[in-house]
Amino acid sequence: MHFIGSHAGRRLARPSYQRLLDRRSRPTSLVWRSHASGPAISRNTVNNLDNGAQGAQVLASAGKEELDSGTSVKVNRPLTGSPRETPLDLPSLDKKWRKKWKEMGPRKRTVDKTDPQKSMYILPMFPYPSGDLHLGHLRVYTISDVLARFKHMQGYDVMHPIGWDAFGLPAENAAIERGIDPASWTKLNIERMRGRLEAMNGHWDWHREFATCDPSFYKHTQRLFLLLHERGLAYQAESLVNYDPVDKTVLANEQVDAKGHSWRSGAKVEKRLLNQWFFKISAFRQELLDDIEQLATDGAWPEGVLAMQKNWIGKSQGARIKFPVTASHQQTHSDIEVFTTRPDTLFGVQYLALASTHPIVQKLAKYNVGLQAFLDAIPALPLDSRVGYLLPDIRAINPLAYEKSTPDATKASLPIYVAPYVLGDYGDGAVMGVPGHDTRDHAFWKHNRYDDPIRMVIAPSPDDASIAGENQPFVHHGHLTSHGGPYAGYTTAAASKEIVSSLELKGLGIATEAWRLRDWLVSRQRYWGTPIPIIHCKGCGPVPVPHEQLPVELPALDGHWGKGKTGNPLDNAHDWVNTACPKCGDPARRDTDTMDTFVDSSWYFMRFPDPHNDSIPFSPEAVDSSLPIDIYVGGVEHAILHLLYARFISKFFATTPYWPSGSKTRGEPFKRVLAQGMVHGKTYSDPSTGRFLKQEEVDLSQTSNPIIIATGETPNISYEKMSKSKYNGVDPGICMDKHGADATRAHILFQAPVNEVLEWEEERISGVVRWLRRIYDHISHSQKRWAPEMHDASSKSNLVMFENAFKLMDFQDPLRTEDAELRFLHERSDSTKKLWRGVQRTIIDVTESYNNGYSLNTVVSDLMSLTNTIIDTSKGQEVPRGLIYASIASLLKMIAPIAPAFAEECWTMIPGSTSSIFEQPFPEPDGTYDTLAPRTQPCSVQVNGKLKCVVELPVPDPKLKGDGLEGWIVGQILGTAEGKARLMGSEGKKGAVDIRTAKKVIVVRGGKTINFVV
Repeated sequence: MHFIGSHAGRRLARPSYQRLLDRRSRPTSLVWRSHASGPAISRNTVNNLDNGAQGAQVLASAGKEELDSGTSVKVNRPLTGSPRETPLDLPSLDKKWRKKWKEMGPRKRTVDKTDPQKSMYILPMFPYPSGDLHLGHLRVYTISDVLARFKHMQGYDVMHPIGWDAFGLPAENAAIERGIDPASWTKLNIERMRGRLEAMNGHWDWHREFATCDPSFYKHTQRLFLLLHERGLAYQAESLVNYDPVDKTVLANEQVDAKGHSWRSGAKVEKRLLNQWFFKISAFRQELLDDIEQLATDGAWPEGVLAMQKNWIGKSQGARIKFPVTASHQQTHSDIEVFTTRPDTLFGVQYLALASTHPIVQKLAKYNVGLQAFLDAIPALPLDSRVGYLLPDIRAINPLAYEKSTPDATKASLPIYVAPYVLGDYGDGAVMGVPGHDTRDHAFWKHNRYDDPIRMVIAPSPDDASIAGENQPFVHHGHLTSHGGPYAGYTTAAASKEIVSSLELKGLGIATEAWRLRDWLVSRQRYWGTPIPIIHCKGCGPVPVPHEQLPVELPALDGHWGKGKTGNPLDNAHDWVNTACPKCGDPARRDTDTMDTFVDSSWYFMRFPDPHNDSIPFSPEAVDSSLPIDIYVGGVEHAILHLLYARFISKFFATTPYWPSGSKTRGEPFKRVLAQGMVHGKTYSDPSTGRFLKQEEVDLSQTSNPIIIATGETPNISYEKMSKSKYNGVDPGICMDKHGADATRAHILFQAPVNEVLEWEEERISGVVRWLRRIYDHISHSQKRWAPEMHDASSKSNLVMFENAFKLMDFQDPLRTEDAELRFLHERSDSTKKLWRGVQRTIIDVTESYNNGYSLNTVVSDLMSLTNTIIDTSKGQEVPRGLIYASIASLLKMIAPIAPAFAEECWTMIPGSTSSIFEQPFPEPDGTYDTLAPRTQPCSVQVNGKLKCVVELPVPDPKLKGDGLEGWIVGQILGTAEGKARLMGSEGKKGAVDIRTAKKVIVVRGGKTINFVV
């Protein structure tokens, strides 16, 4: 595995930096929130807090009184010197704060670790160390880091580890190309990618880091294999497998695409009969299917991911039906068994189709040259090919043919074809062809038997009317037609039941179920993977390697990599392969296959809680206290393979002493899966040829009007999955070096909701940079007002003044209007109330979006809007300076998870701030949002749809509805001076209207608009 839902929350379909950032004069249309801790200051202090010197003196005095009374005030660093005027340099801030974070050491949060509600395990899918951090990596790790930082500030003890999915074909292929062993290549790449992850300002639990290629890890992967082997869940069997002729290894069915190509090399996959190792995932298939319902609760897993898992498991209810076979030349063949979900269509069977791997086909191919040639050609055919090979001298009999009441058409013998569309790994590799009622069967029949009529045995209604006919199959349920013999007129459900019951009595059919999920093929014929811990002895057979001899380490093959050879070099590592049988001591051979890398990723997350345990994979205590993972973040492309295998292995561990509490969650390893969308890059192509163009082939001097340099034409522009062949890849390191990691992180989040495709446009990052610069400049400028007050009185008293500005908002009971704090706010200007209500609204919305996880784009947009509100409000003189201060502090805390270095730097510019903003609690609503709601609101009065006037009315009681609300508003309007003058039909006044005589009154938007029809 090489890693890098729908959501009902708020989102921006497309970010608009201009709208959010360049608003200056008009008020914001969004409202927001903040947090502060500690007791409220005295009534006198609150009532005198204002912009003037008097307020500062009162606060200073209050601070002195608190100090004199023994109140503890923690001050890490008093503000000294003049306000800074340094321009914002985001890349420099990244370097500065990464250094400081290293000096500070691991962050710690004092929590009750015995309380599982205050622990949080957040994990991104670990990366394959390719050496380059691409944008897909950056997106997933930004998301997980933002959520981990947010939960830390909320007071959780967060585990946020990182490791390396380090085995796999790419490293081995790179080693062959470069003449360097895979271990050295992988180690170099890990070092490079570790630096990249640090450069993105992520906070990782590096003390938990491991790589799956390290013997200290794969020792326990081998132990997992042996545990499965002991339980009969790891077994070896001869099987027709998918073989990649380029990478020279076996692939699981899941690793072959719909066109029959390898997911890794792109080569056309071949079928070969080999002895392979399997994990018996089928033993857990019912649990894997049943527990999907549990994962769907409250949208914990995306609906699309669960649908893919359910379809891949593929449980089907139906019947297994036997078709007797007749053959000439004294040949005998066993009955052909077919699984079908539609026994009601049995009267409409007109042929049988077999997979190329069916035993009858393989038997006949030994003597039939034409058949063998057709089988050899199948790999080159598309999976939806309609071509078929008619088997000569062999026919099948419909099991209903033995009934007297069966129509003659159904009693006729059936041709048997070999068809590429029939899969050998579903059902029994045989399909009953019903051209009248299956789209694929219909297409196959029309291609191979065009002149033969199609029999329609199901109709929408009992009278046989409205049957689709020759050109279109009827694929729905309905009623059996006259071709259904004794079952004519039956519904499909009733007919299916009766037909299966009849076949069961004759031993020709049985009600049963079929599964698409097959056992997991884990053998790989390559070097760079976990060696399978089995020794093959001629006398004893396959013998597990004793636990004390683990790990079975990969041998060093220094002389191999420079020769450019593919295939499995372990076959020729004679000193390593040849060993003694652990049972009898006779000469024996090690198994030279290695495990699929999905085995490593199926359990690695259970290792992080106990990464240095040498004796066992992990301690029961460690996983009991950490699993299931609270939030698992990764790409939707891993919805089937990785997540399904991880669920299987976790369910297995839950049946062992390793995970005692696993049964409480039915062995499910992930509480919540956050599946982020892919990243697409801007792609240029030649409109004449369709050829993809390199960036240097396009004149981008005018970004809105690109031109192909060679032809002068305008290229086609699209956003497609990034790939080398499309020349649309982006190195995020260049973007971070230019704009800073924090701006890049914010830009990634703002561009699209987490679960949607991100269309990368680097030029739009300038909007985020402008936003951060506005905050920085505003704080820097505000210091000019804050700093003099810090020096007018004793520093201790002034620090208390600013701390009290935070405490101002911490109301014990905001609904008690006699509280001095609340009265203070109500007595302030509308701008003051609007600002603080805006801060509160933002806290509510941003906290919801962080918790939701999918709408992180709205966090950025909400914070941009709050920035506008704070800066616009600061221009006035009527808003208390302490309130501005508290609003900015809340803004920085909410920005911190997204832009950590920037927030840290701005936090040091705040008087009285502590050493790190991540030691601060995340803001919480203080309860004032509703109590600070405006007491009046404008009401637009319309007459016959035309605006007559606008009057200011009290906000109506929310309990007022219908006629009661209408009457109350009319009375309030007529009570205003303008209502009396213009709306009561003043005699002799031109255009006068009396709304009391209106035929109809329409109240809109809770009384903000009212229309009188007169």
